[in-house]
Amino acid sequence: MARWVTADEITAAREAFELAIDGWVRPAAHGVGLVPSGASGPQPEHFPLVNSGEHPLPGVVVAHVVGYAHGTAAFPLSRTQLERAVAMLSPAEACDVYRHPNLWTWRDTYLPRLDTDPGARLVAVFLAPGDAPSTVEGTDPAVAAFCAAVAATRVGARQGV
Repeated sequence: MARWVTADEITAAREAFELAIDGWVRPAAHGVGLVPSGASGPQPEHFPLVNSGEHPLPGVVVAHVVGYAHGTAAFPLSRTQLERAVAMLSPAEACDVYRHPNLWTWRDTYLPRLDTDPGARLVAVFLAPGDAPSTVEGTDPAVAAFCAAVAATRVGARQGV
């Protein structure tokens, strides 16, 4: 099994993934949410990780799995697709230069939760560069929930949380 031990190896893997997607435009933010079976729809708290800026590898991995290339969009994500994303991202765990919260959340939280709540749904959301959360919120319930999570993260960052 491949292992990416250095930051340069992770960068090379990310660049290779990006080059393999026709029309790829790196999103401004991305995240994977788990919507419990009893929920009426996606909510901001279903997106515990909001990824923006640094370390875009998890986003391009999920993009491969769901077929994303550019724009603001939400995609349903099956358990099989999540397992594939975990397998694709796992070699990065060998690099101790970075933490790996996406991998850990997907593998250690979401997969077990799907075992205990088989009716739960996964959703991957991508926010295009230049799309402010306030301008796209009404387009899709998952996008709206993700945008609210992005906004809450930014407020928390400003408050030092």
